[in-house]
Amino acid sequence: MRNLSLNDYKKYENFDFRYPGSIQPHGVLLVIDIKTFTIIQVSENTKRFLGVKPKTLLGKPLTYLMYLKQIKNIKNILENNNHFVDIIKLKKKKYDTQFKGIFHRVQDSIIGELETFKLNDNNKNIDYYKLFQDAIINTGKTNDLKKLSAKITEEIRKITKFDRVLIYRFENDGSGVVIAENKREDIESYLGLHYPYYDIPNPARQFFSKKLPRMIPNIHDEPIPILPRKHPLKKKKLDLQNAFLRSIAPCHIEYLKNMGVTASFNISLLKENKLWGLIACHHYSPKYVIYEIRKICELLGEIFSLKLMYEEEKSFRQYRQTIKEINKRIKEELSKNKNKHDFIDNIIQKNGDSFLKLISARGIAICLDNKIFVKGNTPKKKQIKALINDFLLPKKKDVFFTDILTESYPISRKIKEIASGILAISLAANNSTYHIIWFRPEQTYEVQWAGNPYDVKLITDSQGNTELCPRNSFLQWKEIVTGKSLPWKSLEIDAAEELRGTLLLAVLGYSQSILEETTRKANQANLAKGQFLAKMSHELRTPLNAILGFAQIIDRDNSLSSEQQKYVGIINRSGEHLLSLINDVLEMSRIEAGQLILHQNYFDLYKLIQSVQELLSFKESSQEISLDFHIDSDIPQYLEGDESKLRQIIVNLVGNAIKFTQVGQIDVHLCLLSYDNNSRDIELQLQVKDTGVGIKKENLETIFEPFKQTEKGGENHEGTGLGLSISRQFARLMEGDITVESELGKGSIFTCTLKMMVQTKIEDFVKQPSKQIIGLQPSQTDYRILVVEDVKDNQLLMMKILSSVGFEVRSANNGQEALEMWQKWHPQLIWMDMRMPVMDGYEASRRIRQLEAENPNRQTPVIIIALTATAFDEERKAILEIGCNDFVLKPFKEAVIFEKMKQYLGLEYVYQESTINLSSHGTVNEVDNFEQLNAEMEKMPKAWVEELRKTALSAREKNLIHLIQEIPEQYFFLADSLNQMLEELAFEKIVNLTEGFNHE
Repeated sequence: MRNLSLNDYKKYENFDFRYPGSIQPHGVLLVIDIKTFTIIQVSENTKRFLGVKPKTLLGKPLTYLMYLKQIKNIKNILENNNHFVDIIKLKKKKYDTQFKGIFHRVQDSIIGELETFKLNDNNKNIDYYKLFQDAIINTGKTNDLKKLSAKITEEIRKITKFDRVLIYRFENDGSGVVIAENKREDIESYLGLHYPYYDIPNPARQFFSKKLPRMIPNIHDEPIPILPRKHPLKKKKLDLQNAFLRSIAPCHIEYLKNMGVTASFNISLLKENKLWGLIACHHYSPKYVIYEIRKICELLGEIFSLKLMYEEEKSFRQYRQTIKEINKRIKEELSKNKNKHDFIDNIIQKNGDSFLKLISARGIAICLDNKIFVKGNTPKKKQIKALINDFLLPKKKDVFFTDILTESYPISRKIKEIASGILAISLAANNSTYHIIWFRPEQTYEVQWAGNPYDVKLITDSQGNTELCPRNSFLQWKEIVTGKSLPWKSLEIDAAEELRGTLLLAVLGYSQSILEETTRKANQANLAKGQFLAKMSHELRTPLNAILGFAQIIDRDNSLSSEQQKYVGIINRSGEHLLSLINDVLEMSRIEAGQLILHQNYFDLYKLIQSVQELLSFKESSQEISLDFHIDSDIPQYLEGDESKLRQIIVNLVGNAIKFTQVGQIDVHLCLLSYDNNSRDIELQLQVKDTGVGIKKENLETIFEPFKQTEKGGENHEGTGLGLSISRQFARLMEGDITVESELGKGSIFTCTLKMMVQTKIEDFVKQPSKQIIGLQPSQTDYRILVVEDVKDNQLLMMKILSSVGFEVRSANNGQEALEMWQKWHPQLIWMDMRMPVMDGYEASRRIRQLEAENPNRQTPVIIIALTATAFDEERKAILEIGCNDFVLKPFKEAVIFEKMKQYLGLEYVYQESTINLSSHGTVNEVDNFEQLNAEMEKMPKAWVEELRKTALSAREKNLIHLIQEIPEQYFFLADSLNQMLEELAFEKIVNLTEGFNHE
């Protein structure tokens, strides 16, 4: 057989048979646009079949040729099916001629194929049915693969009346062999002849895999071009792979001519949807097969495929029985042996002969990691080890076979007398690799070819297409094969694959006990880790709660100067940032466990950026750098997403830039990449560019690994080394990523992309500016509040916050004291710390609920709100399950404390009046000026007010400027107020101002 060069063979294999640009002349082809049902392409022979010239048909509606009822049938059926066949009567045909119409969809179009249909053929339907029935019955009487194949060729020849019918089976190397034949007595036999792999290349095999019968009535017919050549809508050649009329490749026509064949008809045989073989029909004069016969043969092909596969499966049963016996012995050894190597040793000793007989090999090697067991005639263990490491492992194939190992592994020439052919199965489990290799020696044997397979050459046509020029003779040509082993049979390869599955299950079964023990230890380690993290969460949050809590109390002192208030604000923001760092370090354990989730909420993006700027301003001012934020004007102000994770990303990226830039510039750009108005999905890009020291090229990816830190001047910097790793995980969770570009000595650019949603209903989450609570409204119940906390600083903080507004408050140091005080003092609400000595909050809450259940009429159930420093969802769930009404996470904000009490006790508070700067003329009291703003707003048209509201909701600054300019001069106070709100980007204030007016 000719060994084509790799380059030549690729060209030949890449030849695309789908776009021949023409059809065979025994029918006519129409291409119809599926949307308009207009004819957009036709074959050149329409005049002959339809009496209409091609140019006349192009652009015409299909109703020009066909009746509306038929068109509706085609349309309805093709909506749910790929093919539709019907008898078609055309308007334009003068004679009483009908056509067999075959329609299918392709490229948003419908391809219609019309072949002349003779009415007098209808009376033969009964004969066709009998032929079909006889073929099924007659082939069902045989119980042998060889006899069945012969019977199939006999029955197909009865139906088709071809001169020769044969079954062609594909071998493992792609070549083929004729395994059955039925023919005229006066022509030579092809039975037993072999055909090289390039006789039917891969593209042709893919065609045959579609199961469509392929018919050539006359190889001497000229193909009919399609007009226009390219699909007018797609500007591509028409895909005819599913068309019955598709013209034939010139190479195949030449092939049939050299065989002396004039007409052919092929039926596919499939095994598990893969091409197993063909039923090939040859005739030595022109022969047309009508559609009904073709359809019967197609159905028989499917039935015969099942029959052939069933007979093959029967032949495989003896292999399967051997494998079953091996599997039984493996299970027995598995129950006796605990040592892996002893286990393999015993399997080899008891099953070596079975392994050899299973595949009909001369020798076998079974390899476990570096240990090799051999039986029979095999290469040396050193050579086997080299074969595995240098050849099998790089291939990474579960099953590999060849009958000429020297072709792909030249060094094996030294062992070809023992291992010219190998069949190997490989599997990996539990950090070990297993291989079983069967060896066959070099053999000399005879192959009978249909013609000399070396008499072949490749030619290139004028368009650059590479085709095979087939051999001229197909007379029997004998070849004496040397340098190869006997080829591996398909059944042997299948048996090896099944044995691999059996051994894989055995290895996994052996490892199950080890795996269970490893899993148990891992679970114990994870439990200990979780307990440690929960403890650390409590220990870190508890003192931070006191710091932030007292900072909030100080912030309420009106005697503080503006500078002092600024410092207190920085304490608050820095404390909250420290809290977020604690959360993220704890979150790292969730990342490692694959349990990272997003916590969606509505937030103000502009305020988020402003808070980050204020947080980092001191760091920036301590160095000779300039930090500038640039936010595109088209970015919406209000978003829905995980605000905390976005904030952490920004702080980490900008903080790193400040850390590694002693002198120079840092620019932070936030821009809009995409915005879908329908889904409200938005994609943002954050880019942080610095002029710092830069990063070495080899470190550009390692900096994203946990606990990895970049270096500056050879010195490590402070930090945990988690920031970039966590930030990238956060970005990827938000369907984005973080990438970096850097040049050593010049600076770095970190680019983060992420997705969120635009929130247009600001009123759903933007509340009126919070007011300071200074007391309780009079005429309310005197509320008794119990604070249970073992840490004195936090206990004092809660007592201070609650008593300052008028609550009667008492404290307890642990759960036992809380239980006793609840029974004596009867508080309406308990703030319960969960981790305390003597008795913790869990047990105290559980006992309170138990006592309440035992005495349901004693008193109204007390409200218990847990104060917890845990960051883990599982512990929060446990808090609610033991009877707490709610929980607040430490460190808390006093506003949250008051809001929870209002929610559960129905409280009413007294608020301190606040002022806002509404104009450039000074400070104006908000309450005093509300009536004037409201009065001037009422004078404005309702349409203008509604437009103002919608524009503020979408945070469109330019549009708001235009609307304010429309305000009449006499309403200067309204215009001045809106201008200042706009200057402060206080869109929520503008929205709140429009409340109370009619809008949809």
